[in-house]
Amino acid sequence: MMRWFFLIFLLSAVTNDVLATETVESAVPQFDETALVESDRDHWAFQSHHPSTPPSTQNRTWSRSPVDQFILAKLEAKKLTPAAEAEKFDLIRRVKLNLLGLPPTVDEQDAFQRDESDDAFERLVDHYLASPRYGERWAQIWLDLARFAETDGFEHDRVRSDAWQYRDWVIRSLNDDLPYDQFVFQQLAGDLNEKHPQPIATMFCLAGPDMPDLNDQALRRHDRLNELTSTIGSSLLGLQFQCAQCHDHKVDPISQADFYRLRAVFEPSVPELKRDKPFNVLASETNSEPSRFYFRGDQQKAGPVVQAAFPRIANATVGGIQYCRSETPRVEFARWLFHEDNPLPARVIANRIWQSHFGRGLFDTPSDVGLAVAGPTHPELLDWLAGELRRNRWSLKSLHRTILLSSTYRQRSLARSHDASWASRIEIDPRNELYSRFPRYRLDAEVIRDSMLSITGKLDFETGGEGVMPPLPDELVGTLLKGQWKSSTIEADHYRRSIYLFARRNLRYPILESFDRPEANASCAKRDISTTAIQALQMLNSQLSFECSRQLCNRLLNDGTLSSDSEPLKETSYREKKIDQLYRVALGRSPTSDETNTVLDFLDKAEVKFDDSLLAVCLAIINTNEFIYID
Repeated sequence: MMRWFFLIFLLSAVTNDVLATETVESAVPQFDETALVESDRDHWAFQSHHPSTPPSTQNRTWSRSPVDQFILAKLEAKKLTPAAEAEKFDLIRRVKLNLLGLPPTVDEQDAFQRDESDDAFERLVDHYLASPRYGERWAQIWLDLARFAETDGFEHDRVRSDAWQYRDWVIRSLNDDLPYDQFVFQQLAGDLNEKHPQPIATMFCLAGPDMPDLNDQALRRHDRLNELTSTIGSSLLGLQFQCAQCHDHKVDPISQADFYRLRAVFEPSVPELKRDKPFNVLASETNSEPSRFYFRGDQQKAGPVVQAAFPRIANATVGGIQYCRSETPRVEFARWLFHEDNPLPARVIANRIWQSHFGRGLFDTPSDVGLAVAGPTHPELLDWLAGELRRNRWSLKSLHRTILLSSTYRQRSLARSHDASWASRIEIDPRNELYSRFPRYRLDAEVIRDSMLSITGKLDFETGGEGVMPPLPDELVGTLLKGQWKSSTIEADHYRRSIYLFARRNLRYPILESFDRPEANASCAKRDISTTAIQALQMLNSQLSFECSRQLCNRLLNDGTLSSDSEPLKETSYREKKIDQLYRVALGRSPTSDETNTVLDFLDKAEVKFDDSLLAVCLAIINTNEFIYID
């Protein structure tokens, strides 16, 4: 009798537990989700790729590629003609700064000027694309998107000891022309690559700021997952997912459930975090807790369980939810991104490449293709470029080459006295949205610093390794916690390329901060371009500017091809040669006669010796607009 009583009691307890569990689960509020309809796909960004046939044009001789046909057709519709081709000295400076982030040497200028073959520019582009300097330049553009830094940010801004390895991985991958689909795959699921695991690449997902000492580690994990999801949405899909962590997107067809289903792709790879322990690469599907919907984005308001799925608006079937079915949702998501039915990633990266060469994209919001922003100025061209990327197996170098070899890219940026059509271009196309001329734009901060070091001959080309710390003014170091900036004792480190400078969130290197390097607290698709007094003070009065001017001056004076022993310093011909040298080294061209006479007049009137007056001229040259702008 006692045995039966015990069994009945045990069964009753289990039943009560099940009922209690069901009651708790049923008590969890459910969410409402608006179904997508066919009209949600009417927006240009969500429409499938359509093969774009280059339009016919009246001018049959200007176009070198389909790129030019798309551009020329719109110019002719406005009764405009494209600008003439830029001078050779402009072209070589433009393309080397674009691809390598460095000014051309005098030897490179001379070789290009002498080469009169039809494919001279084509071979120059190929030469620069093959340079190891290419990856160093283009890595910075990607690192902006990846919100890369070597510290956590916030109050303590602790060092991430392995962060530099991700930066070096990006540089190597770009130099190797790793296909873009594989480039992204490794950053989302490289640790799950069976043949060649690359866990360091997944640092992309967790490269944002972090607060390891936070008391509430569950909140820390929640915030990092939300930030990761937002970054994936903006950088790869061009969609502002962060708006949907708290509520359905107010404009775009992205629901709050879309956000948490996308977050669920990555959530199993972010385990329970430990206080004061870094977490910067994804783990291999370790978290067994179910993914949930969070009302108003509040970590304390967990809702129903959600399953990993792809954003509905980018699915082939309108309105349906395509769930991840495999045991490795990150792998499945990374492959889905580049499925032919998903139009977003190809359009987004094609626009980013175009933007980096022309200073502006075919659409002006590179991480937002939503309904609230203006569409592309040349939608057919954008789709053709996206299709070209697919046709060439996602080769970024191939897309660079296609754009750079176009007649559109080779146009002049400034009027010449014999061009009677220039006024019409300015009047009809004031913002240059039709590309009636090459758009003049300022160099990125890193390119300005690297150019300053390059023309002195002091730029150090050692590659890779931990970020280096050049000397900083004492007043800046004093704003940091003790020991957070230890200047390298190796002098060559002071002249390393800017990509290798230690990237601290709480203190950017002064000239980089002045010229709008982002803080790395969020993904940056397009840098601000400000004009401030601080920039002028940096270029005129900083220790870096003075040192570069002095070294440039010494380089000119010590050049053995122009010996002061053979010609007195006061001889005009000697000074003219030095002026010509200075302009060619710093600006990539010879001075005009007016410029030469202006400098000669200054040297004649200077009440200091020639060396010091030439130093002042060197400082003036690196402070010209021409030095920090691409023409």
